[in-house]
Amino acid sequence: MYDEEADKVKELILNFFPFDNSVQLIDSKKGKNLLRRVHLPPLKLEMLQIGNIVNIFSKLLHIVDCAPATRGILFNNVQSTFAMIKPVPPSEHGKIITFIMKKGFRIVRMRNGKISKDFALELYNHLSGSNMMPIIIDYVTSGEVIGLELVAPDSVKRWRQCLGDTDPVDAAPGTLRHMYGENKLKNIAHGCQTLEDANRMLDLFFGYENGIPRISFRATLKDCTCCIIKPHAIIDGNVGSILEQISISGKFFISAMAMFSVNVANAEEFYEIYKGVLPEYEAMCIHLAEGQCIALEVKCTDKNCCVVKEFRKLCGPRDPELCRQLYPNSIRAQYGKSIVHNAVHCTDLPEAGTLEVEYFFKLLTNN
Repeated sequence: MYDEEADKVKELILNFFPFDNSVQLIDSKKGKNLLRRVHLPPLKLEMLQIGNIVNIFSKLLHIVDCAPATRGILFNNVQSTFAMIKPVPPSEHGKIITFIMKKGFRIVRMRNGKISKDFALELYNHLSGSNMMPIIIDYVTSGEVIGLELVAPDSVKRWRQCLGDTDPVDAAPGTLRHMYGENKLKNIAHGCQTLEDANRMLDLFFGYENGIPRISFRATLKDCTCCIIKPHAIIDGNVGSILEQISISGKFFISAMAMFSVNVANAEEFYEIYKGVLPEYEAMCIHLAEGQCIALEVKCTDKNCCVVKEFRKLCGPRDPELCRQLYPNSIRAQYGKSIVHNAVHCTDLPEAGTLEVEYFFKLLTNN
């Protein structure tokens, strides 16, 4: 935990008791209780993953390790795999991501992009010499894809099982390809065959070379508004539903998306316009920094409309309770919990749309 007063990082021990959702904090160096055992309903077991940030009474704790016994129970054979949603209609993206999250995978990195022929050849090197190879390469490089890092026990094998057979006709009922695939070529998504392949493709898709992303961000920074899917909505598994609601509205399309982790200083800078204006300012900053968020660049299908103004209507007012009364079909009415945990942030002022998108897709990515 970063101690602002002492300007240093403190090493703490967090004890979590799942049977009553209580927590205890101990200063590991002094051996003293910083927080006596207390009930904390918002904290969930699935939030206690290594690398996550958790909010304990407005103090942000970065989980860096766990006890061997805990590791054996919670992280037994946990691994990452690379998944790629192939060029499919954007209306399918939400359904696919909902499927993934319901299968128990944790999405820790996510970005849309357009892959090169070289990347595609690496991805399908196991098909080298096959007559299908040129056709597959042409298809996966023809449009936008979404790359994902999925984390779960034995994730490489589990993801391939969830995908089903290469041919959707032969795929088992309930698998992704059986549900949404068209044919062997347009079979929705890709899965790596080995952990080594997965690690290599994760680096190629999400890695940087000389400070530049190997797969470029898709943000156009023009005629757009910004939408941030907040950490609680990701934890609650509502990402796919929110993406689907945006795409099926008929008014909007998502031109860029990526998952980010921000610190409190970043959050305070991004929300600076609300400082001294909204009483929830500090809580908003803490929430944005207490987990991963997903930034979207959203555009209007009608170039003559004000995308910032129109998209705010889809999101609804800041207070989800008010939304549920007046705009029950809005995003915040369906997935918001409170003014702070209201599912999404959306740009307020028409002139700020490009600036907010730029903050995530240009400024943060260059830090």
